[in-house]
Amino acid sequence: MKKSLLIYLLTIAFNLPLMADDMRQLVVWAKDGTKVAFALEEKPQITFTETELVITTNKQNHYALENVAKFTYEQIPDGIKNLLNDNPVFILNGESLLFPSLKTGNTVSVTSPNGTPIFRKTVKSDGEYAFPIDNLQHGVYLVTVNGLTYKIVKR
Repeated sequence: MKKSLLIYLLTIAFNLPLMADDMRQLVVWAKDGTKVAFALEEKPQITFTETELVITTNKQNHYALENVAKFTYEQIPDGIKNLLNDNPVFILNGESLLFPSLKTGNTVSVTSPNGTPIFRKTVKSDGEYAFPIDNLQHGVYLVTVNGLTYKIVKR
């Protein structure tokens, strides 16, 4: 299994210069169907240990080889470039996350980058909601609402 994965990875690595004009991100696919993407602008470096795939950008990300199905290079979907618009999903001011128009049943969650849950709330009625974040330490957090995840920085 490890040898076939290594051969597959080396084949992709040697063909990457040929594909670089069309590819924008490195995607690690887990066997459970989840995936993690790294922008090629971050210059992800791929290394292996006996038991892990290691992707290094500004930090190291470790993935157990037994859980990795594959990794690929893909284009970033066109819609990603246009996430910012005149109707923001939420507004981050220093003390709270303000959601101007949540619908009944929407779930808002805040997690740390390593996946530790910080906050989770399901909205009971349509309207504007504010969730305090003044008690959070300075750092990076992931906010998920309506099936989309956003990275925020609390300073």
